[in-house]
Amino acid sequence: MSFSQTAASADNNPLADPEDRPAPPAVFVIFGASGDLTSRKLMPAIERLAVRRLLPPGFAVVGVARTEMNDDDFRERMRELVEKGGGGGPEARHVWDSFVGAFRYVAGDYDDAATFDRLKEVLEELDRERGTAENRLFYLATPPSTFPTVINGLKDRGLSRSSSPDAFSRVVIEKPFGHDLESALELDRVVHEAFDEDQVYRIDHYLGKETVQNVLALRFA
Repeated sequence: MSFSQTAASADNNPLADPEDRPAPPAVFVIFGASGDLTSRKLMPAIERLAVRRLLPPGFAVVGVARTEMNDDDFRERMRELVEKGGGGGPEARHVWDSFVGAFRYVAGDYDDAATFDRLKEVLEELDRERGTAENRLFYLATPPSTFPTVINGLKDRGLSRSSSPDAFSRVVIEKPFGHDLESALELDRVVHEAFDEDQVYRIDHYLGKETVQNVLALRFA
């Protein structure tokens, strides 16, 4: 492949670009922030990215859940969960202290419009304070039954699309994506009423397990 072909490939596919690209400031919004997925997977991953200096300046986290907490309670709870999971060494504590002030929390039911009104207020505050410029990543770490409710809440408050062409708004949906074909198609319809396909990230980490990847080989073993 020629240099020009390599460059063209990198333009079309950022993963093929050998150069580091600094990520823009953004807000990571976790629905289900008081749950198991957040404590075991998401928050430890954020801590590791922070320790490796891979989070962009201005990065912020907003937790949304039914559990009653204020911002300080949320920050302390996330710190305790990370340390319980084996993180939180001296360097990690120093890094954590430097950015945990950007953690915010919104308590409320997912079917309550006031929850999304408050979330919108917090996001606008972070845009002003942290320079996040409407860059938002919504992570649905909630029971699958709440996916349509959360997505519709984001759509109704104008949070599923950015007002600026330079900003991004994305949604990450954890497995399972429906429990059969009919429910999967219905969820897909709800998602696409709020988000374009290039804004949607569907996560099924079990597909990356070695055993699953080798199912076809096992069949003929």
